[in-house]
Amino acid sequence: MKSSFTIIDTDVLVIGSGVAGLQAALTVAASGKKSLLVSKSPIGKVNNTILAGGGFAHAGSQFSQEDHFRKTLASGRMLNDRELVECFVKRAPEKIKALKERGLPGHFQKSGFNFRTDAMAGGPNLSGVLVKACREAGVDFLENVMITDLLTAGCVCQGAVGFHKRTGECYGFRSGAVLLATGGAGYIYAQNDNAPGTTGDGYALALEAGLELRDMEFVQFYPLIYAGGGRCHMLLPSFFGDLGRIFNRQGEDIKEKYALHDKPIAIVCRDSLSQAMYREVDLGNGIDGALLLDLRGADESLMPITDDLKTRYKKKIAYDTVPVKITPACHHTMGGLIINAGGGTGLKGLFAAGEVVGGIHGANRMGGNALSEGLVFGELAARSAMEHAASRIAGSDVRDPADAAMRRRLRAVDPGIQANGKLAALTGKFKQVMWQKAGIVRDGGTLREGLAATDNILRELKSLAVRSPLELCRLLELKNAALSGKAIVLSALSRTESRGSHFREDYPCEETGWLKSIFVRLADGEPEISRIIPVGEK
Repeated sequence: MKSSFTIIDTDVLVIGSGVAGLQAALTVAASGKKSLLVSKSPIGKVNNTILAGGGFAHAGSQFSQEDHFRKTLASGRMLNDRELVECFVKRAPEKIKALKERGLPGHFQKSGFNFRTDAMAGGPNLSGVLVKACREAGVDFLENVMITDLLTAGCVCQGAVGFHKRTGECYGFRSGAVLLATGGAGYIYAQNDNAPGTTGDGYALALEAGLELRDMEFVQFYPLIYAGGGRCHMLLPSFFGDLGRIFNRQGEDIKEKYALHDKPIAIVCRDSLSQAMYREVDLGNGIDGALLLDLRGADESLMPITDDLKTRYKKKIAYDTVPVKITPACHHTMGGLIINAGGGTGLKGLFAAGEVVGGIHGANRMGGNALSEGLVFGELAARSAMEHAASRIAGSDVRDPADAAMRRRLRAVDPGIQANGKLAALTGKFKQVMWQKAGIVRDGGTLREGLAATDNILRELKSLAVRSPLELCRLLELKNAALSGKAIVLSALSRTESRGSHFREDYPCEETGWLKSIFVRLADGEPEISRIIPVGEK
């Protein structure tokens, strides 16, 4: 790799091409400003948006804004930032309506808009509509570029630096404002249904820029993930859990054993069902690390999907002929950057939207809220970013700081070394650490073991060398994952209660005295708890 730079100027630099990033870039370009969207993957692909099943939660004639507000707070166990939630529920309906007018197929229902298709997921349609709109509006795209650092001067974000993960070409981005829409960190767990590359990149960029993260202990797990293919990426519909029997290798009915009777079980009992399934596998009652869902003989008339979609599920997982292997897996990370109602962060010139943001969902996310809030805050953050960019005097040259930042990253690259598989082994080891020590069921002892293991991995990474731009990308992803993982572990250790998606066996009850948020920042390059304050305080 060469450290020579291509310098690119833009009004607003958007990092990430999921729903929040695409909406942000579209908002900027539609307002007549120059928008550049940079993505680590092909534009609109290999992210969690394209994997989305197909639902937006929002208020309507049968589900008021007050209903949406209350349900969001109840799901978040009252740890949500109320100002953000109020802003979100107020603006969501108009954003989904506009998206439908752009051509997104689907239908309105009681509490939102369903765009699931007979292709089993609606995400590709959603991404396709937004990418098309961005192209028509004149958004500039740059894909397969890993952003490594934010560039700041005088406590103001002036741009970013990155490299092409295939060619190694380096870029310095000089912009009036930067908008992070990099997604969460679900892929850092050994079992997950996230897209590859959701490794906490935005969390790490924010931490290294001196910002705090909030509520990182809250990680959502979904219980009905198809495990028959050996990889945990296929999310099964929640109603499968109601229509079928879930059992272990002893033949015990899990719903009966753990008295889980509320429906839809995979939504209402999402956390308790995930915990029960994890315990069964941990006790040795699993089958190849999974449990079984038996849908043979299920009344298909109760399945709220088309016959074509039923046929696709039968072809994919043969649920009508054999029991289906299922496992819980990491689905969503609720913590992240602190923002105001305009998407602004604690660093002037830096804005954020989507899963990289914390506070909206509190201790657990209400189903359907992720895509909706990505649309809402993608637009709001973009408008704030444009306002900031318009108020700025022309920025200084970023070439020297960009060059210094990239030279620091390139120290890990040595084209002459022999491949030894250590990076891949460390990555696999870390993902297992997160799953086993900081996953669905936690306690102080295992969390401390996870903290020690994560510290060891961070130390090993400092001396690890790679041979190519792609390997450098993988190295930086693991570094970002380990920083994010340590923030999760530290926060989970500090929260001595169980709340929302955070469950500790040694503190199994929710405590009124713990209606607080936990904040993390870097100190000497390592995450540490910076403050713990009651919800609502600044």
